[in-house]
Amino acid sequence: MDPTSRLRLSLGFISTVVSMIFGTNKGRKNPLSPGAIEILYSSYFSRICMGDIAGMLEISPSSATDLVNYLEREGYVKRVPDAENRRSILVIPTEKGEEWVLSTEEKIYGFLESGLSRLTPDEQKQFAYLCARFSGVHDTASFTSSMRTFRETGSQNRVPLIQRRNGRLLRLEEVVDARYAHRHGTDMNAEIMTVKPRIPETSDGIQDEITVEQYDHMQRGLRDDGHLPVEELVRRSKPGDNALEIGPGPGYLGLEWLKHTTGTSLTGLEISLAMIRLAEKNCLEYDLSDRATYKGGNALSMPFEDNFFDLAFSNGSLHEWEDPDIVFSEIYRVLKPGGGFSVSDLRRDLSPEIYQFMLGSCQGPDIKKGFQTSVQAAYTKDELESLLQDTGFAWVQVIAHPYGLVVVGEK
Repeated sequence: MDPTSRLRLSLGFISTVVSMIFGTNKGRKNPLSPGAIEILYSSYFSRICMGDIAGMLEISPSSATDLVNYLEREGYVKRVPDAENRRSILVIPTEKGEEWVLSTEEKIYGFLESGLSRLTPDEQKQFAYLCARFSGVHDTASFTSSMRTFRETGSQNRVPLIQRRNGRLLRLEEVVDARYAHRHGTDMNAEIMTVKPRIPETSDGIQDEITVEQYDHMQRGLRDDGHLPVEELVRRSKPGDNALEIGPGPGYLGLEWLKHTTGTSLTGLEISLAMIRLAEKNCLEYDLSDRATYKGGNALSMPFEDNFFDLAFSNGSLHEWEDPDIVFSEIYRVLKPGGGFSVSDLRRDLSPEIYQFMLGSCQGPDIKKGFQTSVQAAYTKDELESLLQDTGFAWVQVIAHPYGLVVVGEK
């Protein structure tokens, strides 16, 4: 059987099982309709207002109100005033609603664990990875993005299966067998996605004032939404650390690190003078000027003594390094023995769904263009692992995340 048909059968089985778990296969006997279930789950996992529900379900406001009225009457949800907006009413689950969600999840997790038990540990990881690649869903943000995309375009993705021959409507298996016969015997282990060759970006950073301000606005938004890798950086540091940040840009990562650590100090090495001026301004806003300094310079030749820093880190500048081999050698040189480093950046092999989600989050044509060229200049996990083979560190590891790569190590 060809891969598409095999997957269709498997997904058909899974969707039927999930419908049975949710009880949506029981028609009117089921106390909760699919729409009511979506409202209950959404209210459990996120903050939703009455005004959100009609658009979320793509139904009329009166139908949305009817669903909420039913859920409230049955004791699954309740309406409460929104403390942040007096004109808004929140829908939140009651204890009965929360118990329903948890009871349903017990069955779903049981079904998943039962199926995974037929796989080896390595197969389990590979299966989960391939499911994420197939669906484009890696976390809550990509789940929301993929759902929105499917609602907008899902009905357009159709395979023509209604065909007639000699006046007879062909059966599904006849059309499918003809469509996918050429795929029989294909190599199932063939590479899933072709990665485009790397196209280096500027090695001079962002210099013009207008783009600097736009970039600052974007980075400030990432900070406010909790998308900077601050927590992981704090976990890798200790009180009193003297840290180097390479390519700090407007400085938010390093400043947040200082804010959440004790007795630490920071030196930012930045090639763009416009960015240095902005980072110093932001440093004043944080009231951390006594703990942070910014220097102009190129990471290919760092203006620091050997064995000077306890920690080195960078976020979003690796793809701009003119010669990463030399920069990592410089990181090794300026770190104290036992000092650690963390370098995070984009990855060139982003999934199409995450790429579009991140591109859509960029504000302004210059920032969008910069994101596109930055992805083209980014590395893959294999490329970085090859690059880091002979750097001299006691240990080094490249960690792949859906949104990028993180290189960590210790001298």
